Amino acid sequence: MISNRLLYFVVKPLSMLTLKVSVNHYHKCTLQIAKIFPSILANFQTYASTAQIIHKGNDTVKEQIISKMNFQTVQHAEPFYKLPVKTLLHIYKVTANDEKHGYCKNRLYYVSSKLKCPPSLLSKYVAERTFLYSLSFDWLEKSLNVLLEMGVSSDRIIRDLWVLKYKSDTIKERLERVKALGIDNLYPWMVRCSEDILNRYVAIYQETKNILGNNESTHIYLAKRLNTTVEAVEEMCIKTPALKTIRVTKVKHFLDYLISEGISPGDIAKIPRILSASQKTVKERIDKLRQLGFQELNLNVLCRSKKQFKKFCYAFESSSKSHY
Repeated sequence: MISNRLLYFVVKPLSMLTLKVSVNHYHKCTLQIAKIFPSILANFQTYASTAQIIHKGNDTVKEQIISKMNFQTVQHAEPFYKLPVKTLLHIYKVTANDEKHGYCKNRLYYVSSKLKCPPSLLSKYVAERTFLYSLSFDWLEKSLNVLLEMGVSSDRIIRDLWVLKYKSDTIKERLERVKALGIDNLYPWMVRCSEDILNRYVAIYQETKNILGNNESTHIYLAKRLNTTVEAVEEMCIKTPALKTIRVTKVKHFLDYLISEGISPGDIAKIPRILSASQKTVKERIDKLRQLGFQELNLNVLCRSKKQFKKFCYAFESSSKSHY
């Protein structure tokens, strides 16, 4: 009885009072938001307008700087508009200094003439490698000359302009060392890479030369090993594109291993995609199949996905147990 009276005379009135306070607070907040929203919107519009003005101002400044950088066409200059104003100012100062000393009108055109590459094609690469405008002109000239004298092709230099960060003496020393090892096909990365990577490349190159000789190609080598024709090998490469770029050193070791496991060259020729697989994975799978009692190996099984191969082994083991 006491609890019912407490609920009616105390709890209920307090609840109603709390509800009224909450409603009043909600109305006050709504009114305040309605009052200040126009000023918030106005501030946002002002900010957006200011941002547009700054953006347009930047474009105007960029246009003024770029117009003084001796570009022959708008197309040549276009990639440089993506650069910040600070970088453009630096390029402008270097360009003005180069012109003053009679080096060149703009380094884009100097590099273009040296590499025999149209400025319209080279422009985007130079704009992405603005360090070219931070090197001394003498440094840039000597490094380019050494690369070309050593027989590095222009297209390789264009794709790897970072090599120009290296001194001409360093470039010459590295490339001469590579040439002395019998390698005439030179790349800019040979200058930039570590000794370990270079030594590994040289080892693979020399092993490849030992396998192929001076004239034989990977396709001819494969055709001989698989007792088939070069045309058949070319057809294999169309069906299995990975074979086009596979190293002959891998092919040799892989073929030697597969044949030692009792797989005939004819079987490999029928399913050449086995050669594009990981030799380590194939070896693990052959070992697993041997454990399961397989004497003859099926290349289709060896070429299955990890999930499918696991499923095959599980099905075979389950089938074997059911017979006992």
